[in-house]
Amino acid sequence: MRENTPPHRPDFDDGDDELLEEIELDGEQPLDENDDEMEEITLEQLEARLGIHDDDEEVDEEELRDRERIAAIKDEALFTFRYHKAPVFACSLHPTHNWAVTGSEDDRAYVWDVSTGEVLYEIKDHKDTVTEAHFSHDGAYLATGDLSGELYVFKVSEQRDERPILTKVWEYSMSDMSWLFWHRGAHVLIAGSDSGEVFVWRIPSGDCKILAGQGSRCESGELSGDGKKLFTVYMNGTVKLWDLKSCQVLMEVNEAHPMGFGEITHAVVACERESPFYICAEGSGKILFCTNNGPVSTVQSEHGIECIAFAPSSAELKLFACGSLDGQISVWDYTKYTLRTICESPVPNDGVLRMKWLNDHTILAATSQGNLNGFDARTGSLKFTLTGHYYHIYEFSHKPQDNLLLSVSEDNTAKVFKLPVLGD
Repeated sequence: MRENTPPHRPDFDDGDDELLEEIELDGEQPLDENDDEMEEITLEQLEARLGIHDDDEEVDEEELRDRERIAAIKDEALFTFRYHKAPVFACSLHPTHNWAVTGSEDDRAYVWDVSTGEVLYEIKDHKDTVTEAHFSHDGAYLATGDLSGELYVFKVSEQRDERPILTKVWEYSMSDMSWLFWHRGAHVLIAGSDSGEVFVWRIPSGDCKILAGQGSRCESGELSGDGKKLFTVYMNGTVKLWDLKSCQVLMEVNEAHPMGFGEITHAVVACERESPFYICAEGSGKILFCTNNGPVSTVQSEHGIECIAFAPSSAELKLFACGSLDGQISVWDYTKYTLRTICESPVPNDGVLRMKWLNDHTILAATSQGNLNGFDARTGSLKFTLTGHYYHIYEFSHKPQDNLLLSVSEDNTAKVFKLPVLGD
């Protein structure tokens, strides 16, 4: 594994997913003539008799429990994509075609058919872990990026039967990349870097603007509701609101501010779609609320925060949700800065790694043990669980018109699920 590859738990032996070993007994050794029937023994007893485990080698109990857990998992996926040879970190669904893209630690990105699994295009240009892969809002372009900062954009062919379906139209080498996404209404690509600069490119011309860094990693960024501003947070605790046209800082909160953060280890941001309202949350649980004019309030969550998201603009309740690594999702009313409810994972300590709102009242959480849990944000009750992965789910993509969900995992696979009826 490369030094700058995203961390992932090494609890399992690579390639050892078999829960039972196939053992052939020597055919020249007859059964005891006095035995009337075969003796029933457990796998552990059989391994002990055959000397598979040395006397001085103890079986790892945690590994056995994990294997038992994996064996009990029901795979509810419509389809499982198995071409990747390493953990898969990135995914996106095309908005109109029946296509998916996935990116992995094997330095590959694949475009494939979600119904058949047929590989339509293999992107071999990357030399490091592909952590970002996104179709543009209209599906006209595909962007991929790796940890070392090599970025590629491909024009997506309009004809389904045309080969290849992708044509490279742009590439760029930046410093180590921390995040990447498309503007939701234009062919504009935005990326944050480990050195703190934020790059904004117009595609396919490649015209570039750079939002100046300050020697500290830009940990997270998100577009404002009007699509004209960018809200960012840096590892030194600084929070900024940028005007994308002028590249000027409209609002800044640094460590000197009484509501500021100071040095942080992890932080995420979110922007409300219908109003100039922004949230930044850091790993220890502090949540900062801002407007265009600056910070307005802070609250302290009882749980460390891994991810946050606003409810859809159409929702009658003004809510946002915070996911934590201890498996809880806290739902807050941001008009009152008060905690509304808690969504409890059905599995203890099943950390929330990614979280999105599927509709006005449904939150979907992807977890460290490979579950996709849907919760009712009004009550905190579990609505459904989709299973099939057995390890960290790093990302998922939702296609509402087809009611499909694509997820990618540490288990080297991507899976396509049909979502249950969500209701109101």
